[in-house]
Amino acid sequence: MKKFLTFVCLGGLLFAGGFEDNLKESIKNNFKQDVEVISSDKLKSVSGLRLAVLKTAEGNAMPLYVSEDGKSFLAVSDFFYFDSSSDKDLFVGKIDEIRAINQAATEKNEAQKAKLFDSLFEGIPSEAGLLLKSQNKTDELLTIVTDPDCPYCRMELTKLREHLKNTNVRMIFAPVHDETAFIKSALILEEAKKLKDNEKIIAVIEKYYQDVELDEKQLQTKTDVVHGAADAIFGSGLIRGVPYLHNGKLK
Repeated sequence: MKKFLTFVCLGGLLFAGGFEDNLKESIKNNFKQDVEVISSDKLKSVSGLRLAVLKTAEGNAMPLYVSEDGKSFLAVSDFFYFDSSSDKDLFVGKIDEIRAINQAATEKNEAQKAKLFDSLFEGIPSEAGLLLKSQNKTDELLTIVTDPDCPYCRMELTKLREHLKNTNVRMIFAPVHDETAFIKSALILEEAKKLKDNEKIIAVIEKYYQDVELDEKQLQTKTDVVHGAADAIFGSGLIRGVPYLHNGKLK
C-alpha cells in the first residue's frame, strides 16, 4: 500500500455507488487492493475535498485526500497548510490515530511472526541443535540458525560468549554450503552432546568453524539429522539464509 503515497489517481471511472463505495472501487481497480474506509471528513479550507483514513487488509492505516464523489484521490504529504484551525486539528488528530493503528498492526504482525518461528524451532529435533545455558538465570532464548562454513556465521560465533551473559543460546545447524558443512555440523553435534560445560562446547564449535581438513573417518559421518533440520528450516519459507537470529523464551 506504500505505493499509494507516490501516485495521484484522477477520476474517469464511473461508479454507481456513493463516496465510500467509489473510493474502495477506485483503489481496487487501480492498485488491486481491498481497503476499509475508517473515516472521511470534509475540509473547510479546501472546497470539494475530504480527508479519508483507510485501513489495508494487513491492518495498516493511511490518509488520503479524496474528492467528494470518492472517484479521485491523492497522497497526503508532510508539507501542508490549512487556513481553518479546525482542519489543522482534524489533520493532526487523524495522523495520531493512524500512528496508533499502525503501531498496533506492527505489534500484532510481529507477534504472529514470532509464533511461526517458535513453532518452527520447536519442531526441530533436539539432537539437531545445541542448547547452551546462560551464566545468569533467565528464560530468554536466542536461537541461531548457523553453518560452519559461512563466514558471517563464523563472525557471529565470536559473540557467543557475550550472548550467554544474558540469554540462553540454541544453535541449530542448517548449512547452505556443500556436504562438508553438513559433516562438520554432525561432528559438532556428536562431540558436544555429552558435554555440559559451555566452554568445552564452544571449543568444539570453534574447532570446526574454520577451514579444516577432515580425515577419512570423519568424512563418513552420517548427516541425516542435519539435512533434516536444514530441509525443515528452509522448507518453511521463513528463513532464506544464515546466520539467522530469533529471540524467544526457553520453555
